[in-house]
Amino acid sequence: MAISTAELAVRLLVYLFVLVGVPLWFVLMFRLMDYAAHDTLVEQFSGQRNGRDTGQLNAYFEQAAVDATNCRICGAANGPDYTYCHNCQERLSAGD
Repeated sequence: MAISTAELAVRLLVYLFVLVGVPLWFVLMFRLMDYAAHDTLVEQFSGQRNGRDTGQLNAYFEQAAVDATNCRICGAANGPDYTYCHNCQERLSAGD
């Protein structure tokens, strides 16, 4: 039983898709996830924030002898009446 030209073409296209297309799709999706992981919105909600330098405000609170609350995410010092961290906008819990 001989294979028609159309069937041979379809088989070759499927073979090329499996051989080249699937790994290429995997690499493209991996690169897309890698790109998305470095997005600022993802970093904002991942709990691994690299915020601004907090040294100046921390030094201010220390020098002024203000009872500062340290943020559990970024470590920034916040005033006693702060509800949210001035650096990463994380909600400050009462137990911090």
